[in-house]
Parts: sequence; structure tokens; C-alpha cells
Amino acid sequence: MIKAGEALVFDYDGVIADTEPLHWRSWSAVLSRYGIELRWDEYCAIGQGVGDAQIFELFSKRMRVADAHDLSLRNDERKRMVRDWSLRECPIPQDTVALFKTLGAYKIGLVTSSEEPEVAPVLRASQIYDSFGAMVFGGEPAEPKPSPAPYLLIAEKLRVKKGIAFEDSEPGLESARAAGFKAVKVARPCDLAEIVARSLSDRVEATGDEQGD
Repeated sequence: MIKAGEALVFDYDGVIADTEPLHWRSWSAVLSRYGIELRWDEYCAIGQGVGDAQIFELFSKRMRVADAHDLSLRNDERKRMVRDWSLRECPIPQDTVALFKTLGAYKIGLVTSSEEPEVAPVLRASQIYDSFGAMVFGGEPAEPKPSPAPYLLIAEKLRVKKGIAFEDSEPGLESARAAGFKAVKVARPCDLAEIVARSLSDRVEATGDEQGD
């Protein structure tokens, strides 16, 4: 097991839930009204692990001022798309649901750039909401990822100093490392259960080596 005073902390989009394609679809649907095409590779390069405000800033440079303002007003509509799609067909793999039911011995946290109304209903529908001892949602910390602020806040909420963070994006990995967490890359949500098991196994072996010394 990991040491006392540590925690397991998870990002949501792209780690727990396979929602990045849904976010891309929602952004594409909204931006198409302004004649802007958003390719999947472009979204992956600019949209993963960052807050809506940062994405707005990028696209506003390609739009008329009036359109940029209108786009910001449509963000609630876009987020409802993602939530509705997620509730219609759960984006959380069953292996991940099973994983969280085995982690009762650990302090578990969630750090996401998405807002609570987008995330909480999906976690509840998957019956893993209560697995988390604390959560940090988009807009809650003073600064978003890649700032360490979100991970410093989750550490404060969980009353830990560090732990293992599971992230899919560079801003998320950078945020976790800057706050003193060990950051583990998750390329695909379907691999999360295996990656967590391997990370905990490596941690046990490392602790055993330390005790052997």
C-alpha cells in the first residue's frame, strides 16, 4: 500500500471517463455554426486538460468579436450535450467501476477541469461517486491546470501531502508534479485499472526495498 499521508487522485475526462471524443463532438457542433471546423487532432493538441476559458481564448482569435461573445453564451448548451450523451451511454468502462470498488483502503480524490454538474451525475449513475473522499472541479481553484493549484487544493481537502495522480494530458501531469504528486500517464481510459494496479504494485515493491535497507 502507499504510505500514510498519501492519496490516489484521478482526473475525470480521458482517465476515468472516455469523454474526450464527446467534448470534441460538442465543440465541433457549436463551432460549425461559425464556419470553423475542429479536427480531432486539433482538439487533442489544444483542448485536453485545459479549462473552457483557455479554449475560448484560442478560438476567439479566429472569430469576429460578436461571434466570440455568442460562443461563450453557448457553452452551457455544449456542456449539456456532453452530460446528456454521458448519461445516455455511460463513458466509464466497467473495469474502472470495478476498480473503484476495490480501493476502499485508500484516500481517493478527483481533480478535473470540468464542472460539477457535468461530472457528478455520471459518477452517481456509475455508483462510484461515494468512492471519492474529496473532489476539485473546474472553476474551483484560483488557477486551472497546469498550475499546481488544483492539486494543492485536493491535498488540502484530503489532508495529505502527496500521492499518485493519474492524468491523460500534459497540463494535468504538469499540475500534479508541481504540487509534489507522482504523475502517471493514462493514454486510454480502458487501461486505467491495469495502470493503477501496476502503480500500486510498484509502490509496494519500492516500500519493501526501503524497509529492507
